Amino acid sequence: MKESKINLRIHPLDIFFLLRPPMLIPVWTFFLAGYWKSKSLPVAEIPSFIRESIQLKSHFWLSFVSYSLLLGAVYIVNQIVDRESDRLNRKLFLIPLGIIPVKLAYTISGILVIVAFSIVITYGLIFLSFIFLSLVLGLLYSVSPFRFKGKPIIDIFSNAIGYGVLAFGIGWLTTSIFSWKLFIYAVPYFFATASIFSISTILDIEGDREDGAITSAVRFGKKNTLKISVITLLLSFVFALFLKDILIIITSLVSLPLILFVFVKKKDRFLSVYMRGGSYIFIILVSILFPWFFILLIFLYLISKFYYKFRFGIDYPSLLEKEEGEE
Repeated sequence: MKESKINLRIHPLDIFFLLRPPMLIPVWTFFLAGYWKSKSLPVAEIPSFIRESIQLKSHFWLSFVSYSLLLGAVYIVNQIVDRESDRLNRKLFLIPLGIIPVKLAYTISGILVIVAFSIVITYGLIFLSFIFLSLVLGLLYSVSPFRFKGKPIIDIFSNAIGYGVLAFGIGWLTTSIFSWKLFIYAVPYFFATASIFSISTILDIEGDREDGAITSAVRFGKKNTLKISVITLLLSFVFALFLKDILIIITSLVSLPLILFVFVKKKDRFLSVYMRGGSYIFIILVSILFPWFFILLIFLYLISKFYYKFRFGIDYPSLLEKEEGEE
């Protein structure tokens, strides 16, 4: 859609989508995985857990909403920082086109942070520490001079910490007291995230080069970054077996053939299949444990489709990514 055809007046849904809710899906998934793992339940008790998960208490929902608002604030700052490159690449029109002024975006982000911390202020120092670290890491990921997203290894490591440890840990602490075993059980999730994100740096390598971002794939090349992805996925699987984590065991078993096929056959077109396929399996498994989560995802997908189509004339989000050269 041409920029001239985009209505630059603020639409009621613009503020909601400024938070980039589709980007919250992986955050929610790791959050719920942490909640599940904190229970340390055997497979036989999954049916009873599913029944209980349909009627979660207010303590859970306050944590869930607070963390969502906090990450939404971080995503707003990310858009502010990247507004010029987003404008050139015709992405995320709200701030680049001035539909939402930068000053207003900063104000909304600040309010969201205050509200997020206010909601869970009574949840304890350790819980608040995890929330605070999520905020700090999210900002360091985007804001110069730190800008972790453009630094090799640090880009992978910061994502693995953000999702696999912090989001997982906040879900854990929502229902259980702090225990050092939290970090042990987070290990498979840490490596699983590292594997997936390694692939994303390969897929974005050309755009990152143009933007001057020295990501892992830009620095080490496709082949070596692919090796990192394979190794971290194998580590995730090994640790999941040791910890008897059925979520990561199943996800890894489905993902391993895909990534090994890419590695052996050098079929780059399967990179996105691996990245999305592995992620979708993980999301589906978590949705089985939390049936309401599946309903939330369907609702978010449909409203996002409607919003981006009628607001900007683009087809987003898409479940499957069309490969280059395909019609």
